[in-house]
Amino acid sequence: MLISILVLGSVFIGALLQRITGLGVGLVSGPVLSSLLGPLPGVTMVNGLSTINAANNAWSVRKNTRWRAFRLLAGSLVAGTLPGLFVVHLINGPWLLVAVGGLVLMALAVATFNPKGAVFSQDAAAPMVITGLVAGFMSVIAGIAGPSMNVYCRLAGWDYREFIATMHPVILIGNFTSFMLKAVLLGGFDIHGVPTWIWFGAIAMIFVGAWVGDRVDRHLSTTMARRMATILATIGASAVLFQGVAQLI
Repeated sequence: MLISILVLGSVFIGALLQRITGLGVGLVSGPVLSSLLGPLPGVTMVNGLSTINAANNAWSVRKNTRWRAFRLLAGSLVAGTLPGLFVVHLINGPWLLVAVGGLVLMALAVATFNPKGAVFSQDAAAPMVITGLVAGFMSVIAGIAGPSMNVYCRLAGWDYREFIATMHPVILIGNFTSFMLKAVLLGGFDIHGVPTWIWFGAIAMIFVGAWVGDRVDRHLSTTMARRMATILATIGASAVLFQGVAQLI
């Protein structure tokens, strides 16, 4: 029973944070579910829940989505998964995790403490394409695409709430692509590793968490939402770095 409560609680918190910051289910719920349920059932559940959550969020913010930016980011994200799959089979896993985690942390530091404000225009296509490629690459290598998106938002000087409205459908495409790639490459998912009632409970927590997140978001400033997202992105990149270091030791 305790494990069930922890699973549902982590999904609720992840969905709440995802609605506010654009990051949450993968970074918060993922490690908890993998630890409590085991790697394969945990990853399967995170993939499924992340896709449902992203679809719910994308529908909710569709009126504020910048569709040109969405097409560039989502299209390049899908393209970025292909070299990611290739590199995974060529380079030693731990060193790759260390490199990816370290580079994202450095990029976050530059973006966070950049004194000059926006480095490039929000409408510039090249930075969007590069960001999407990196996000797709990271989603395959480390299972998280959000940190690179956060770096782009800061360097572009994009209002964070406007950026979130475009980021949610991009995340939906990323999660769905990852889901399908794993289905094809691994031959399916271990959907029976978790009791059915926990699946239904977790899906319910996705919608409850998003609903509560909407209410909380109304009382937060854009600066606070951006700060929370940066903290989560830093935690995610650090986790990738330490995972690689731990495998090397």
